[in-house]
Amino acid sequence: MKIEEVNALREKGYNSKEYYEREPELKRALDQIRDGFFSPEDPNLFADIIKHLLELNDEYMLLADYAEYMKAQERVEQLYKNHIEWTKKSLLNIAAAGKFSSDRAIKEYAKDIWNVKPSMKKLPEPHHGRPGIKNEIEKIEMTQSYSQREDY
Repeated sequence: MKIEEVNALREKGYNSKEYYEREPELKRALDQIRDGFFSPEDPNLFADIIKHLLELNDEYMLLADYAEYMKAQERVEQLYKNHIEWTKKSLLNIAAAGKFSSDRAIKEYAKDIWNVKPSMKKLPEPHHGRPGIKNEIEKIEMTQSYSQREDY
């Protein structure tokens, strides 16, 4: 959504559950996440995501963007089938990328849309302290020494 659309929806009163109930595909995906389909070793791994999207009313209005996102993905899929047009648009996109700065875009979104302030909190090192990977590094290291292929 554009900033104006976000503001209008906030003013009207955003209810994430309306979008959850309205979009069967979205509902199925969120239900699968909630039920541990993607994390059988820890079914509650993504509980906070579901809580924020449905119980705490999806502060960033992600569910409101779902239908338009899916339409855009369908357009991308169709465009990709036309190799000449896809290549042309890809090259034009690359040429215009010089004007884009992800740092600038994230700062603008944080300030203008999400209304959040930057945090200087240091993030944990990769693979340390992340939920769902407890002892995974040790498991990988232990299995790697025994799973070396001999057929190449």
